[in-house]
Amino acid sequence: MIKTLVQISDTHLMDAPEKRFIDMNPEYSFHSTMHDICDRYHQIDSIIHTGDVAQVAVPATYERYLNYMQALNIPFYQTPGNHDNLSCFPYPQQKKITVIDLDQWCIILLSSAVTGQTDGYIDCEQLKQLEYILEEQQDKHIILGCHHHPLHVESDWIDQHCLKNTRDFTKVLEKHTNIKAIIHGHIHQEAQICFGNIKVLSVPSTCVQFKPKSKDFALDQVAPGYRVLKLHDNGHLETEVYRVYDAQPQINLNISGY
Repeated sequence: MIKTLVQISDTHLMDAPEKRFIDMNPEYSFHSTMHDICDRYHQIDSIIHTGDVAQVAVPATYERYLNYMQALNIPFYQTPGNHDNLSCFPYPQQKKITVIDLDQWCIILLSSAVTGQTDGYIDCEQLKQLEYILEEQQDKHIILGCHHHPLHVESDWIDQHCLKNTRDFTKVLEKHTNIKAIIHGHIHQEAQICFGNIKVLSVPSTCVQFKPKSKDFALDQVAPGYRVLKLHDNGHLETEVYRVYDAQPQINLNISGY
């Protein structure tokens, strides 16, 4: 049997649906992306949001997001990004680590967000819990998820704000051969890198995109998107990124930051 996992990220929702962010409407772009997902895939086992759910990170924003996602009747999970508010973030299992059982697969979401910082860090408590979970799940194929990118993507400005304790993280992973992928957001672009036999996969934002391999902050005209992962019982993983071309109007490339 094949499980279908959909990854979205960096929705940057405002506290009201009509409000704009970087000269575009993130609510409209998010909904357009979700419509495309549901039109294309009628059997989805889980949707994973890898952080920056909110740009205006207040309870009303999260409540609106949760109401929208619950109405889809598809299991969904989210882990926070640096723009999220950790004091009111809707952790799916009321703790930083989320463990999702998909028969022969196990998805483990970690929180790399640190209050008041753009950089990422997975704290020691989570790493200890991760070691225990991986020991318990040795008979499963594993996908790990967090917001920040653990490996550099050749964009100087965003690589400054990567996961800052990648070596601590990878030391845990090196003990296990059943980890198939790490999925993350934060970089607002598609990328695929390998750490040994582990695929490290990013996903486009559902709103604005960052220009790849850019020394300084720069937006890209490419469309928003999402990633689909097809998970086979034998551990084989297929993945593809889809773009949603009607999700937003032309981007103002003159914007130099946010």
